[in-house]
Amino acid sequence: MPLIHLLSACDQRCVFCSYPAETVGTERAGLAAWAAALKEPGLVQVSGGEPLLADREELLKFLLYCAGRRRRVEVQTNGVPLARLPEAYFSRLVRAVKLSGGYFNVNFPSGTAAGDLKITRTRGAFAARVRGVRRLIKAGAAVRLTHVVSSLNYRRLPSFVEFAAAELKGVSWIQFSFIKAYGRSGSGLYVPRYAAVSPYLVKALGLCRERGLACETDHIPPCFLGEFALSSVDAKKLSSKERGPQLAEKAYVAACRGCRMKKICPGPRKDYIKVHKTL
Repeated sequence: MPLIHLLSACDQRCVFCSYPAETVGTERAGLAAWAAALKEPGLVQVSGGEPLLADREELLKFLLYCAGRRRRVEVQTNGVPLARLPEAYFSRLVRAVKLSGGYFNVNFPSGTAAGDLKITRTRGAFAARVRGVRRLIKAGAAVRLTHVVSSLNYRRLPSFVEFAAAELKGVSWIQFSFIKAYGRSGSGLYVPRYAAVSPYLVKALGLCRERGLACETDHIPPCFLGEFALSSVDAKKLSSKERGPQLAEKAYVAACRGCRMKKICPGPRKDYIKVHKTL
């Protein structure tokens, strides 16, 4: 699937940010260059930096271009600009994404203003993000929340679910995505051990089930997910024989020998092993 970085500019300074260290694509400028990326099949991921800082009309034209070619679009955003967009443009943006059959993927790092500030290092971002997501839900857009799991928030995973269930009613699903040791987080400072995260994550997944919230996990091996092993994005893909470039980021290690989950797991992330040495 094409991942298109529209620009590198962003209005946040998140400690977990892995861009631009990822080599998933090159920054593209303008409609013609973005459209050229559609030669790749699958979901079109529109990203940045913060893609909603790109030229508004060019972005809108591209989303409609995708919809006209029956290409589903995922707009990856931190949600802050959504609270500030003029109503006329906001309505057109939501309509274009709906026409593609797509959704907004909002990176939502914390359920509290204090936690959000510690992670995004951006004052006022939490309140704006809440307003932006509520605005999307009110407009009938499909919304996924991506909650990047780091050493700064993993103990509060269950409380984040409670927050989302109470304050962001109507979100389509939550993805708990383990931090990558790339970009700003390349030092590994904010990369916790899977074993430390596991009990909090399993509890959070259980709360999602209780609250009727759809959820999934990414970048954490299913052997750390207890009864929720099949919530793993990789497990779903491998179970359906689907493969992709993301599998190259992971590899089996000595501890994986004889594991009964190998058929649904490509192993831990290579950057995680570089930080912690062992699984």
